[in-house]
Amino acid sequence: MSDELTGESTIADLAELWLAEKQVAGIAANTLRGYRGVVDNQIVPAIGLRPIASCRTSVIDRVIKTHAETGATVAKLRNALRQMFALAVRHDVLAANPVDQVARIRRSRRSVAVLTPAQVGDLRAHINRTMALKRCGPPMTDDLRDIVDLLLATGCRIGEILALTYDAVDLASDLPTLTVSGTVVTETGRGTFRQPWPKTDAGHRVLALPPFGVNVILRRQVEKPANPINAVFATRTGIWHQVANLETKWGRLVHGTEFDWVTFHVFRKSVATAIDLATDTRAAAAQLGHSSEAITAQYYVAKAKQAPDLREHLQVFGADRH
Repeated sequence: MSDELTGESTIADLAELWLAEKQVAGIAANTLRGYRGVVDNQIVPAIGLRPIASCRTSVIDRVIKTHAETGATVAKLRNALRQMFALAVRHDVLAANPVDQVARIRRSRRSVAVLTPAQVGDLRAHINRTMALKRCGPPMTDDLRDIVDLLLATGCRIGEILALTYDAVDLASDLPTLTVSGTVVTETGRGTFRQPWPKTDAGHRVLALPPFGVNVILRRQVEKPANPINAVFATRTGIWHQVANLETKWGRLVHGTEFDWVTFHVFRKSVATAIDLATDTRAAAAQLGHSSEAITAQYYVAKAKQAPDLREHLQVFGADRH
């Protein structure tokens, strides 16, 4: 594939050049893998053989609307197409980006599903019962239970918790803290490793730990054998846990129960909602490591069905009524 684009170059050519530029730019492996999935599964099958010059707004509009009709979200597809065609504009192949004028697709917004404190208690009881069951093979570790507790104590992403090392935790000061400075990723040919930076720049943060989070880490320091990677959560062989493997184990644990809708991400949303209700969205965004409060408000905070008690403020309208 040539680095030079013309109007006769195909969309597949454009996509490969765009992905190559992203790789050179050093974006996170997980992000690059996500872009590759959008290109291979959504863009190339639809318009991969078309010349770039033939892709007017009407063509892109049909691609996005056809994808939306499957019930899938279009944000990642639209974002990838916009960046690809921006590259075509920079190469003087197109005068304008055809994605810019594509009509927005209005979808009914899903409500954010979160756990209540009572549900968390019931879920912990289910985890404990499951761990107590006798089974063939090696005994079930308490990693999942402790991971859930730290997800709830911090609002971290699952990859951030799995990347946590003991030297990133300060439990000796009056304000116990945990520093989020990396995430666990898995790459073909390289395996699973700790990436020494989080998903976003805003993701690098220091979080105050509540007592139950402190207790989890202290207990693991005492009870768990040291491991060569100094991880709070290492496998039995002393290497990093794979996110996908733990997601599979979690799915089995909650399958067929009232908690089968709960994923690791639900814990993150539950934390965001609790903080938002107690303080504000800005605090929730800071805890989660979001660069924008809008992201937190739209996708992570459950909307309250019960309005707050504002009677004293409303009474001013009835001051002359008895």
